[in-house]
Amino acid sequence: MRVSTLPNLAAGATELGVVYASVEGVNESSYDECLEILRHNAQALGATAIVGMQLVQSQFQWNPRTSLLATAVKE
Repeated sequence: MRVSTLPNLAAGATELGVVYASVEGVNESSYDECLEILRHNAQALGATAIVGMQLVQSQFQWNPRTSLLATAVKE
């Protein structure tokens, strides 16, 4: 699966919906863990790519989290 942060869809691509993933922690592996969940969620919709990905990392003492949000597309 191709992963892009570009907001432009390829010619002929179909937008399938928004996918979201979140994991506990803000550390070296949390982004990769979160991206793997996001890819899985996108593939479950039949996506072949995700675009417009946004990363949010909150470091509050009581709940540090890494979250990703993206648009799932089929090319």
